[in-house]
Amino acid sequence: MEIKTIIWSLAIAGVMLAACNTHKVSSVNTAVQPKAVAEQPAGPMGAPPKPEVCRYMEQLGLVEIQTLSPDIKVMLPYGTTDNFTGIQLYETSQYAYFQKDVAVMIVKAEAYLHEQYPTYMLLVYDGARPCSVQQKMWDAVKGTKGRYYVAPPARKGLHNYGAAVDITIIDTYGNPLDMGCPFDTFDKTAHIDNEAQLVKEGLLTQAQYENRLLLRNIMRKAGFRTISREWWHFNACSLKQAQEKYTLIQ
Repeated sequence: MEIKTIIWSLAIAGVMLAACNTHKVSSVNTAVQPKAVAEQPAGPMGAPPKPEVCRYMEQLGLVEIQTLSPDIKVMLPYGTTDNFTGIQLYETSQYAYFQKDVAVMIVKAEAYLHEQYPTYMLLVYDGARPCSVQQKMWDAVKGTKGRYYVAPPARKGLHNYGAAVDITIIDTYGNPLDMGCPFDTFDKTAHIDNEAQLVKEGLLTQAQYENRLLLRNIMRKAGFRTISREWWHFNACSLKQAQEKYTLIQ
C-alpha cells in the first residue's frame, strides 16, 4: 500500500473509531485551523467557523455536501500539502462544495452504495475548485506528464463549475477500498479504459478492479459520467451544459 494511502486511512479511521455511532460520524479535518473572520458561516458543532472561501461558495449557490448527508466523508488533499503540487491549495481540507443538483446526485450514489454495503461510506477528495487554484495546478504540471491530467486554466473544467467530484469508497473501518493506485496517480494504472489489460499485466488485481466497478456502478446509476484517465473522477454533465447552467467559480 502506498505511504500516502496509509496516512489518509489512519486519519479517517481515527475519526471513525472516536465516534459514538459508527455510521453517523463527524467529518474529517486534518487542515490547520482557519482564522475566524466576521460573518463567516458556522462550522459543525465544536468546530471553528468555516473559512472565507466557504462564504463565497455559498453566495454562488453551491452547497456543502455534508449538509445533505453527514455520512459522506470529506478529506481534501488539496487542503493539505499531501498532494501532487506539494503545496496547500485550499484553505481547508474539511468542506466540499457542489452545485445543489450535483450534491443530490452524490447523495443518491451514497444510497445505492448502502443498498449493497450498509456500513460503507463515500469519501470526497475534491469538489468545486476555484479557477485561481486551477491556475496553480496547471503551473505545477506544465512540462510534465501531469499536464494530460489537469485541465488548462483557459479551457476550464467541470470542477471549476462545481459539477464534478473526485471520490472513493471507505469500508467499515474507514479504510479506502484498494483501487490499485492512489488518487491523483498520473500513469496508466489510474485509467479505466483498459482495465482488463491492466489485470492481465498484473498492474491491477481482480479485487481492485471489482472495487472500481462498485464505485463506477453506483456513480453511473446516480447519473454521473466517467472519464478515461482517472478512476476517481466523475462528471455530472457536459462542460457545455455546465457553462449554460452554472456560474464559473473564480
